[in-house]
Formats: sequence, structure tokens, C-alpha cells
Amino acid sequence: MKTNLKKLTALLVAVAMMFALAACGGSKTEPAPASNTPAPAASAPASEPAKTDDTVYHLSWAHSSSTSDRLALATEKMAKELEEASNGRLIIDHYPASQLGAEREELEGVLLGTIDCVVISGGPSASFAPSVFVTNMPYQVSDRFIGQKLYDGDFGKMLGKKTSEEAGWLFLGWGENGLRQFSNSKREIRTPEDMKGLKIRTMENDIHMAIVNSLGGSATPIAFSELYTALQQGTVDGQENGLALTYSMGFYEVVNQMTLLPHIYDAYLVLMNQQKFDSLPADLQALMLEYGQKYCVYEREFNLQNDEDALKAMTAAGLNTYTPTEAEAQLFIEATKPVEQMVRDKVGDELVDAYIAGVQALK
Repeated sequence: MKTNLKKLTALLVAVAMMFALAACGGSKTEPAPASNTPAPAASAPASEPAKTDDTVYHLSWAHSSSTSDRLALATEKMAKELEEASNGRLIIDHYPASQLGAEREELEGVLLGTIDCVVISGGPSASFAPSVFVTNMPYQVSDRFIGQKLYDGDFGKMLGKKTSEEAGWLFLGWGENGLRQFSNSKREIRTPEDMKGLKIRTMENDIHMAIVNSLGGSATPIAFSELYTALQQGTVDGQENGLALTYSMGFYEVVNQMTLLPHIYDAYLVLMNQQKFDSLPADLQALMLEYGQKYCVYEREFNLQNDEDALKAMTAAGLNTYTPTEAEAQLFIEATKPVEQMVRDKVGDELVDAYIAGVQALK
């Protein structure tokens, strides 16, 4: 009897344990109660934020020419097309007329990253990239179309890349400052003899200064933004710039003589801060390279038209122009021959020889 009672007790304990185990496992198999609240969406890890392709990038674009000048006109045209091509993702903020500083300050800005893009003449650029001095070779290029082909070809591509390596900026292309001509308020210049004693404003560029001094003038570096006042007050007697710039900046109002014998075909450098470029998405980088080149095309087109219109307007306003004879022109060439050696000393024979060979091949 006792044995049967023990067996019954053990059986009841086993059954109780089975029910207990079943109760513990029941929460894993029962369906969850229905809910009207949607499950939260999975989020990207904090270290990998979701990327968007509609970010708008603003790029500051600076130069020292007036709002009516070909640099400004080309900038506005290019900026509009670039904004459309990028679906509004690339916006050019245009700062003409030295609003962000004189040319040297603009160059420093693009290197420091406080300015994104600049259009700058070769004179001050050479202080940061010495190879630019080769573009200042006197009396080599007197035809703008030869100059354009030179800088669009292998020589220009090589030189542009070299300036980036030297200075650390991103080179976008070669614009056209123009054919630099001497103008002054004192007298007509037919030969170097007529240059003697004239204070001629130049950029802060050793080669430009040497050209003026070798012709008998007195080179006087003055910031471009201060040039009109310097001419007006007689601080300098003359200046050397292209036709379009002489007109758009009003310099013809304070000089009355111009000699139409270009001593330099001056190219503009179109530059961008390298770090800013690197920060752009790949597709926008490609657009910047493309539209940097388009800007150069537009600027040259405006410059050609501006030169033609400017010469007519300035002569109508009383500017006297003189074109030296072939014999007289040769006197200027002979007087500035020592400048070539200065350039060779700065940039090396290989670069000067490549420049001269490039010009001769196009002539």
C-alpha cells in the first residue's frame, strides 16, 4: 500500500513539472498582440550619415576688373550656365572690382581658402609660381590669336600644371588679359628715346619693371585698385594695360597718348582653391573643370569685342594713338633683349626655349 502511494505521488510531481515547463515556454510561441503603431525604421549608423545629392555649394569668384569689364561679363554668363548644368547645386558668388582685395590679396585668399576662385593676371601670379615669369617675355607675341593657340596647346597645358605644382592651387585655364600697350599723359612715344623720364606704373613684377626700365622709363609698382588716382594726381605719368581694361577702368580719362605696340601678350590665370575643389562631389568637380574652360572661351570673346569697341570710344574721346613703324618697333625689341636672360635666370632655359619654340611654330 505504501509502495503504491509513493508511485502515485511521484507521478503527480512529474505531471506538475511538465505543466510548469509548458507554461514557461508558452510566451515564445504565442502570437504578439496586434498593434496600430508601425515598427520603427532601421537607421544608418551614426558614423555613416545618409548622403544626399541635392546639397547646394556656393563658390566665391573674385577679380579686380569693373562690373562692365569682360571678366565680369564672362563670369555672369558662365555662372548662369553652371547653375543650370548642376541643377542649382553649384552657385557662383561673384565679387568683381577688387571687393575681396587687390590681386595679391585675392591670390593669398585662394591659397588660404578664404576665396574659392580667382581670375588673376600673370604679373602677381609669378610671385607664387615662378614659372609664370615666362609669360612676360617681351615683344614675342603681338597677335592675340597666336597667344590663344599657344596657351591652349601643349605649352599652355604644361605651364598650367606646373603653376599648380609650384603654388598649390588648382589651375582651371588661361583667360586673356590682352596685349599690353603703353599709355601716358606726357607725350607721344615713337621710340624708346621717348620713354626716358616717364614714370610708368607696373605690377609688382620684376620682369615688367625691367621692361620699362630697359626702355628708359621709370617703373613704379602701384596696386591696380589705386592706379586711376595715381594717374589723376600725377604720382605716375603712364601705365601699361590692354585696350579693354584701359577703357573699362576709365584710365583713358587721365592719359591722352597710347602707343599701339604690344610688349606682352598677357594671359589671365583662372584658379581655384584645391581643398575646396576636393570637397565637391565627383560630378560637380567635372563641371568645374568643364566650365572653367568655358569661362576662358567666353572671356576671350568678350575681350576681343571690348578691345574693338574700346579703341573706337577712346579715340573718339580724344586719346591719341600711334603705331610705330617696323624700324621703330625693332628699337623696342633691341632695347629689351637683356630681359630674356632675366627670365631664363628665373625659370630656366628649358621653359624659355619651349615658349619661344611654341611661338615660332605658330608664327
